[in-house]
Amino acid sequence: DQAVRIMAEIYAGALRDVGAPVAAELRRGDEAALLGEMDRARVDLFPAFSGELLTSLAPKATVTSSDDVYDELNRSLPQGVSVGDATPVSATPQVFVATSLAQSSNVTDLSECGRLPEGLPVVVVGRPQPADMAAFAAQGCRFGAVESVGSAREVIARVGTAQAVGVVTALGAAVALDPSAPQIQALRVPAPTQQDAGQTPSAPSTPSTPVTPSTPSSASPQSGPRAQNLVPVYRTAALTRSEVKQINRVAGEITTADLAELARRADAGAEP
Repeated sequence: DQAVRIMAEIYAGALRDVGAPVAAELRRGDEAALLGEMDRARVDLFPAFSGELLTSLAPKATVTSSDDVYDELNRSLPQGVSVGDATPVSATPQVFVATSLAQSSNVTDLSECGRLPEGLPVVVVGRPQPADMAAFAAQGCRFGAVESVGSAREVIARVGTAQAVGVVTALGAAVALDPSAPQIQALRVPAPTQQDAGQTPSAPSTPSTPVTPSTPSSASPQSGPRAQNLVPVYRTAALTRSEVKQINRVAGEITTADLAELARRADAGAEP
């Protein structure tokens, strides 16, 4: 995956900036393989998405919000392995609809998904993840047949016809979105209610129409698929305190839009 490879280069560059010796070779593999390499001290750091890593380490975990996933991931890591600060880079799956369809159905939030016409085809990249589809169904989505395509760009194009909805990650959509493409928007993850937050109700604000992927607040309870925030996973003994501080600085400097732009450049032929 280009985005993950780019993030590996970013963390490598950050470590070089503080004088850490970083090998030029990048090892590739899934989370299980890289953790195995880390156990053999052949890998010291790799980027991963928090929800995917938690699922591989603790398949029975039920948490979904960014903060809860991060905390549960910390508790589930093998001994001698740590995670740095989570970045706001999100690969959480989202439901995308044409803006015209959202307006005609009066839908802006995922919790209003049931207002969309029943039985609309749902377009996904590859195979749909059962847990994600179940999470959308729990929010009232009444999708029809699944259509599998090869790229997020194909999902976005199909959604733009207003004849289907799409499920694609926030990062994937950010990479694929083209300003000249038909206008689409992500259904926002529901915010916590005033009662949930223990606050006094305030006057409602006027919602804006999002045309790019939304990123739920890490402090908000999440109603939908498990959060997928990019985190650095590192061998605890391999990094000094100053090196850990350095990789944590990346979390304050990179966004989903930033990484999407870099991934687009790499897709166009630039070296990650």
